[in-house]
Amino acid sequence: MRTSLLLSALLSIALIPVAGQAEIYKWKDAQGRTVISDTPQPGAGKKVETVPSASSTLGIPDASAAAKGNDAPTAADQELEFKKRQQERQEAEKKAALDKAEAAKKAEGCERAQRNLRTLESGGRVTIPNEKGENEFINDQQRQQEITRARENAKEWCD
Repeated sequence: MRTSLLLSALLSIALIPVAGQAEIYKWKDAQGRTVISDTPQPGAGKKVETVPSASSTLGIPDASAAAKGNDAPTAADQELEFKKRQQERQEAEKKAALDKAEAAKKAEGCERAQRNLRTLESGGRVTIPNEKGENEFINDQQRQQEITRARENAKEWCD
């Protein structure tokens, strides 16, 4: 029972666009009766009244309107537009992820450069490795050179 109800609903929905593709004509016959048909009145020429189709009264796009040059997008056009929007969204997400990673890298570099500068300016004893890989304490002249370099690094990373 439930399946047959669902099947009949689907069929009625599927047939609505088909009904909307044909034009419907209305005229009075020789006896004065109103005739509604899918073919025009015989011998009427072009002076025949057309009745709005079921699809136009239901708001369903008429296939004949698209064939007449109406700029309604086709399913293929809609699919292309969807894929284009999807690709643009993916590219935007990828760019946002790269920008976020770059910002995190810059923030880490800035923090490291500022920490190094604070250490040098604190006046405590600082060692640097020599050519042999051994740590040596730096003198005041070397400290000033390192402070100058640390300030440049901090400016580069933090601006």
